[in-house]
Amino acid sequence: MRFPTGLIELDEGLGGGFPTGSIALIYGEEKSGKTSLALKLCALAARRGRAAYIDCSNRLHPLRLVQILRGNRVDRSRLLILSVESFLQQEEIVLRLYDYPPPAPLIVLDDFTFRHRLEIKGDVKRDTPIYERLAFQLAALKEAAMKRDIAIVVIGQVHTLPNTGETRAVAHRILTYWSDYVLRIVRRFGERCGRIWIEKPEKKGVYRFRIVKSGVTSC
Repeated sequence: MRFPTGLIELDEGLGGGFPTGSIALIYGEEKSGKTSLALKLCALAARRGRAAYIDCSNRLHPLRLVQILRGNRVDRSRLLILSVESFLQQEEIVLRLYDYPPPAPLIVLDDFTFRHRLEIKGDVKRDTPIYERLAFQLAALKEAAMKRDIAIVVIGQVHTLPNTGETRAVAHRILTYWSDYVLRIVRRFGERCGRIWIEKPEKKGVYRFRIVKSGVTSC
């Protein structure tokens, strides 16, 4: 089973969408359209059955959620929503996905590295266990995706590398190692259309989109 994003050209590049048994990483700057894409993905999945959206930063705007569900004609009861209050709670949720039957065949974890960033102190010795716990969570999610035959989509923020100005996903090496698909999304302030690149498995081309009431649409 595959879960489409609703962006026709992007879904073609993904072979029809994100398949069960896999983890996908979608990363980009704040307000680039990541959550709109994530909720659109959930809404389309919920129209076929059920989906689960885990808000790791507890910043989901309820009006935006209602707008996207209505725009896709989806009953709210088909979408399970969980809010995360701490890095420990996030880990507990991940372990439940590993240990027990999943609540839906598609699980989206939005702003997955938010709680991890709050734990980081900037000291290598103190921060190493935090990175190890993040890697453990990703490993457990990957195992759950394969064992339970579900699709897991992780949404990540970016940070700027010193001296180069290049932006990369927070905890880039950990997230990209465990992800079967990696998408980078860019939409700068004032731009009508954003762009998406498929970085893993690497695909040539740019997929353009714009944010609308129902989530995202091709641009």
